[in-house]
Amino acid sequence: MSVTDANSPLAASLASQRVRGMAIVGGVIFAAALFGILTRPVGFLASFWPANAILLGMMVRNPRYARPEAWAAAFLGYIAADLVTGGSWHITLWLTIANMAGSVTGYFCFQFVTDKDRRLRHAISVLYLFGICCVLALVSALVGGGAVAVLFDRDLTQGVVFWWVTELANNLIILPPILTFPGFRMVASNLSSASAMSRANVVHWLPCLALILSVMAGVLIGGAGTLAFPMPALLWCALSYSLFTTSVQTMLLCIWLLIAIPAGIVAIPTLPDLINSLDSIRLGIALTALGPLTVASINSARRDLIDRLTQLATYDMLTGALSRSAFFERGQDRLGELVQTRGNIAVMMLDLDHFKHINDRHGHAVGDAVLKEFCALVSTHLRARDLFGRLGGEEFAVLLPATDLIEATALAERIRVAVDEAVIAMASSPHLDFSVSVGVSACRAELDTTIDTMLVKADHALYEAKAGGRNQVRVGSS
Repeated sequence: MSVTDANSPLAASLASQRVRGMAIVGGVIFAAALFGILTRPVGFLASFWPANAILLGMMVRNPRYARPEAWAAAFLGYIAADLVTGGSWHITLWLTIANMAGSVTGYFCFQFVTDKDRRLRHAISVLYLFGICCVLALVSALVGGGAVAVLFDRDLTQGVVFWWVTELANNLIILPPILTFPGFRMVASNLSSASAMSRANVVHWLPCLALILSVMAGVLIGGAGTLAFPMPALLWCALSYSLFTTSVQTMLLCIWLLIAIPAGIVAIPTLPDLINSLDSIRLGIALTALGPLTVASINSARRDLIDRLTQLATYDMLTGALSRSAFFERGQDRLGELVQTRGNIAVMMLDLDHFKHINDRHGHAVGDAVLKEFCALVSTHLRARDLFGRLGGEEFAVLLPATDLIEATALAERIRVAVDEAVIAMASSPHLDFSVSVGVSACRAELDTTIDTMLVKADHALYEAKAGGRNQVRVGSS
């Protein structure tokens, strides 16, 4: 039976996934459109219309949804939301086509940027987002602007401008949190950590508190400066929090302004022409979001770079073991902790036998495979608190806190046996065997104990293991 058979399990699974995707997209768009319709002022289009940006965000973040049937489900979601709230067929179809035109255009534009830019992980990513939002808003406005002219008795130019500004604002506000969403588990973990009562967490919440106070000040004071009041606090948030958190804070602030200003909760001067006044307010709010998002994006890119540099400095790229410097630095920290309790500490020196011969005979690619397999085997026998580092070439070291000589020797023997039994698959021969020699040293941690001294003793024991025939464990003198 072919895997493409309509009755095959694979085909049934794919069909089920598509139906589920249609249901999710259609249901979410119906709910989002219904929210926008129910919250709009009487006689006007919605002050806040999240459906288009949510649709675009879902398609960009989950390409498996971007199938014709899912787009069709979204179309039906728009239609259903408008009809159940009393919309007329001809206006409903017109508005829905305009909404879909913008989202489809945005999805097409996002295909020309990298995945990191889609997630706003580069310094210039927010400008790419701004450009895409301008283009999709223009396409949507050209299709739907005439509806504004018909509904509110305005000329076509005013209708296009009104639609473009509204669509631009909604997408700039809603897309960033969707594009930067790290996953529910990560969000739950961060919230759990941030909710713990400690001085560090109190300081952590200060930028958020400053943002809330600045919003309250805007309500109390009013005036055109209300849009700028939260900016210092929002920039503080962008420098203090993750990109996703800053995106959410920016979104919530902008949504508040989009709803509160037309409702009169925040008093600011308006133009005699209400629609032109709303255009100016929405455009101002949308452009306000660019500043903190850009700062947060740059800060996120800087953190990523620091993390990569730290990873390169801390771990060996080939094997994943600690680098020489990181091993000694962390080992000294572990030793310092044990000195206070005079606990036991042990080290092992490990050297792969005849490794140069493996490289010379089989090539460096096989040698790299042996090193990776060896490190994977050793790591499976170590505890979380143990340190495993590559000191150079085929020479490795293990530091074992709270471990005496008998325990360390037994562990070394288990590692030796595991390595001796391991094989590397070869294209030119059935397999490649390899082995390791191990030197062990242990003592009670004292003030004059050093990692270097312990490794010298273990290295002497390793030399004895090599001289004695290799593939064995030897213990260093106390």
